[in-house]
Amino acid sequence: MTGILTALCAAAVLAQPPAWFAEAEVCSGWYRQWTDEAIADMRGLPFVIGVPPDALVIAKAHEQGTRVLAYVTFYQMPAVGEYQRANLAEHRDWNVIGADGSETDSVFASTENPGWKAVCPNSPAFRDFALEHVRYLVSQGVDGLFIDNAHPSALCEGPKYGRHEHLYAGEDNIRAYRCLLEEIQAELSADGKRRALIVNPGEPRPEWAGACDSQMLESYICTWASKTRWHDEGRILAFQKSWGDSPVLALSYIGHTANPPREDAFWCYAWARMSGFLWADWFTAKDTARELYTLRLGRPVSEMSLKDGVYSRRFEKGVVAAAGESEGGTLKVAAAEGKRAVDVFSGRGLEPDAGGVVTLAIEKGRARVVVFTDE
Repeated sequence: MTGILTALCAAAVLAQPPAWFAEAEVCSGWYRQWTDEAIADMRGLPFVIGVPPDALVIAKAHEQGTRVLAYVTFYQMPAVGEYQRANLAEHRDWNVIGADGSETDSVFASTENPGWKAVCPNSPAFRDFALEHVRYLVSQGVDGLFIDNAHPSALCEGPKYGRHEHLYAGEDNIRAYRCLLEEIQAELSADGKRRALIVNPGEPRPEWAGACDSQMLESYICTWASKTRWHDEGRILAFQKSWGDSPVLALSYIGHTANPPREDAFWCYAWARMSGFLWADWFTAKDTARELYTLRLGRPVSEMSLKDGVYSRRFEKGVVAAAGESEGGTLKVAAAEGKRAVDVFSGRGLEPDAGGVVTLAIEKGRARVVVFTDE
């Protein structure tokens, strides 16, 4: 069995992501109750993460054109009690076993998940459970999965202490977890319908590249855990250089800095889109910058560039721009022929000069979006 699984993992070739996912520019997540009101509030977003495994709820979201992804984690479980339709206390062969033979705690056991344990993706029984749970979620109608906490414990001594065997003997759990991701991807498309798979390692990891449709970059620029943005554009540009125009989902938490939330939302959105990332905010900007949810700029038609103190990138239907944190600048861009240029932040139309160039001053630490529209 191990030899067959190893061969499958090595030979796995993942298809292109679903067209609807590849074309999405923004998304969001909702971990609270999916009431009719909450679902209606999701209208206009391409997809939302966190749907419960409830066929009726999923159908309601689909009726209004919102695709939905279920939340799962295959890194940790509570030591006792049902979670994801299973009870870890009844499956002691799923635990990660440390060098001293003890069951390994989740890294979140001392914070939001007290008493939770790490689980082993190299355990045959746990792998079977994970794939069965994926099949169950697919049966409920989900459009894909969001796998949180994609940072497995590299070491597990389950075989040494007789707790369980390993599918990939002699290899660490990084290999086993990647193979599990590839097997999950195959399950998601087993019926011929291409569903999306997003994993969240906190920051994108090379180990998971190609084994999923997207990786999350969480707490992008703005986070609930800090009262300041990332202090300068150096870190932003570093991620853009390493991961630009690759399938990264940048998640920002708006409303925690001293800046106006609307300014932070446009700042995070602009840098994500200029970097070629999908952007999300988990609905933290819905009361201050909701129009970002329905912006559709189309494909990029240029690379990101720096000119006159402003970083910018042009798309089929508009331009995204940001001045640096240290000083402001001026965006100058040729208006689209026959279109009206609109500054989304202010809602104000921008008149081109005699040469057809639109000019917009941008203060330091601020970002703007200009769209070209028939309206």
